[in-house]
Amino acid sequence: MDQDPGREPPADGPYVRPAGAAFQDRIAAAFDITPEAREAIVRGMLDRSARGAAGYWLQLLLAMGIAALGLVLGSGAVVIGAMLISPLMGPIVELGMGLAIGSPFLALRSFSRVAFSIVTVVTGAALLTLMLPFHEVTAEIAARTSPTALDLLIAIFCAIAAAYTTVRPGSDTTSTAAGTAIGIALVPPLCVVGYGIGTRVKSIASGAALLFTANLCAILLFAILCFLLLGYGAVSTAELEHAELAKQKPGAIRRVARVLQVFFELRHGWIFRVMMPLALLGAVYFPLREALARVSWEVRVRGAIQRMLDALPQSTVRSSLTVDHGTVAVRLVTLGRADEAERIEQDLRDKIAAVAGMPPKVDVIAVLDASALEEVAASVRATSAPIDVVRKEPELVLLRQELSASLAGAWPHAAGPLVAWRLRFPENDPVVVEVVHVGPALGDAASDLLGRALSRELGAEVAVQDRAISPEPIVAEPAGGWPWLQAAGPALAWVDEAEALHGCVEVPADPGEKPKQDAEDIGAVRAALRALPALRTDRVHVREGARWRAVVSTAPCAPPEPATGDAGAPEEAGKDGGGR
Repeated sequence: MDQDPGREPPADGPYVRPAGAAFQDRIAAAFDITPEAREAIVRGMLDRSARGAAGYWLQLLLAMGIAALGLVLGSGAVVIGAMLISPLMGPIVELGMGLAIGSPFLALRSFSRVAFSIVTVVTGAALLTLMLPFHEVTAEIAARTSPTALDLLIAIFCAIAAAYTTVRPGSDTTSTAAGTAIGIALVPPLCVVGYGIGTRVKSIASGAALLFTANLCAILLFAILCFLLLGYGAVSTAELEHAELAKQKPGAIRRVARVLQVFFELRHGWIFRVMMPLALLGAVYFPLREALARVSWEVRVRGAIQRMLDALPQSTVRSSLTVDHGTVAVRLVTLGRADEAERIEQDLRDKIAAVAGMPPKVDVIAVLDASALEEVAASVRATSAPIDVVRKEPELVLLRQELSASLAGAWPHAAGPLVAWRLRFPENDPVVVEVVHVGPALGDAASDLLGRALSRELGAEVAVQDRAISPEPIVAEPAGGWPWLQAAGPALAWVDEAEALHGCVEVPADPGEKPKQDAEDIGAVRAALRALPALRTDRVHVREGARWRAVVSTAPCAPPEPATGDAGAPEEAGKDGGGR
C-alpha cells in the first residue's frame, strides 16, 4: 500500500515507498540533489523560520522605503534595487515547502510571516504616501496597476527559478536568485497598493493587489509542484515538528498546527495542499485574462488609428490620441477651411468606429491659413447679394480660453506672477506654451510637471518653455552704461510685449563737469536707450538718478519723491524704489 509523503512509516509493518518515488529520485539526481541534501534543506527551513527575525524585518522595511520612493520618482533603477533587497520571497517559498512536505508548523509559521509582511509593507507605503508633498502617478506606478495573464506567466517562470535556487543553494545559482527577485517583483506591487490607499484611488490599489495576488499564488503552486517532483515529499518531518512545537508556549500556533496536521496526514493530503493555491490561482486568472484581452484591443485599435492619422495631409499640425478602458478620443488641429475639417472629422469617425467597434470622440479644430483666407475673401468679393453674418467665436479662441484657465489653476505661485503666455505649434512636435513671469526660473522639473498638468487638462501633449524675468534691479555705475544697456534691454523688451509689466529706469544726471569721454558715453547710452521699442509705451518711466538702474515688475513705478533743500537741486539718486 502506498504511503502519503511526509508521514511516519507504520509501526506494525514494513515501510512502503510511495508510487513514483523512483522517478522523483531520478529527477533529483539529475540536478545533483541527494536524499541527505533534501533533508538538510528542510531542517534549515524549520530552523531558519525561528531565527533571523530582526534582520528580516529590517530588510523588508528598507525595501519598502526604497521601492515606494522609487515608484513615486519614476526611477526603475531604484525600484530594482528594492527588489534585490526584499526578503519576502523566502517565507513564500518556505510556505510552499511546508505545503509540499505536509509540515503544518513550517506552513503556519511561514504563512504568518507572509501575512504580517504584507500588512507591514502596505501600511508603511500608505503612511509614506500621505507624507509626500505631491502625488503624481508615474509610469512605474501605472505599470503595476493593469496586470494581465502575461504577468501570471512571468510569475510561473520566476516561481520555478525560485524553487531551483532553493534546492540548489550556492554560488552557481546566485545570478539566478537575483534575476528571480527582479522578475517576480513582490514588494513594488504592495507599495503601489499602499500608494492607492494613501491617495484614495481605488483603481490603483485594486490593480496592484491583483498583480501581487497572482504572483503569490503562482509562486506557491509551482514551488509545491517542483518540490514534490524532486521528492521532497518523502522527507520525514515528524521528529522535527515535535521538537519545534515543544519550544512553543501553549497558544494559537500549537492549536492551529494540530488542526492542520489532521488534514495534512490524510491519505491524499497532498491533493488538499496543492488545491489551496490552485483555487486562488484560478480565481485571479479570469480577471487577468479579461485584462489581457483589453490590452490586446487597445494595442490593435491604437495602431490602426495611428496609421489613419499618418495618412492625413501635411496640414494637420497636431494630433492627440487616447485609447483607454473602452474609450477612443482623437483631437486634431489642422490648417484649412472649416468644411474641410468637418469632412476629415466625419471620415475619421466612421473609420475608427469600424475598427474599434464603438463610436469614438473625434474633434478636428480648423485654423485658417493664408490660402483659406484668400478663398474666403474672393468668395465675399464675388457675391453682390447681401448676406447674413452669424457671429461665431473661432475654435482657436476657445482653445486659448481653455488653456488660460488651465494655466491659472496649475501655475506655481512660488514662481511669481504669470504675466503672459504664447502658443506655438512646432511641426511633428508637441504644442509649446511659452510662459512669461516675474520671478525665479521654473527649472526643468517644474516645467515638466506643469506640462503634464496642462496635458491632462487639455487632453493633448503640451510642453512648457519658461521665460523668467528677474525682479531684481539691474544696476551699474555711470561708467558702465553700455554693459548695463545690454543687460537691461532684453528685460525692458518684455514690457513692450506684456501689458501687465512696467519698466522703471534711472539714468545718470547731466554729466556736468565730468570728463568729456564719460559725458559722451553717457549721452550715447541715453540715446540708445530712448531708441528701444519698449520706451514708446507709457509703461516705461525714465528719471534721472546717480547711476544706471532698471527694474521690471507688475507694479507701476513709484511717483518721484519731492525734492528737499534747494528747489533747483536734482532728486537724490536711489530714493525711488523703481517699482520695487
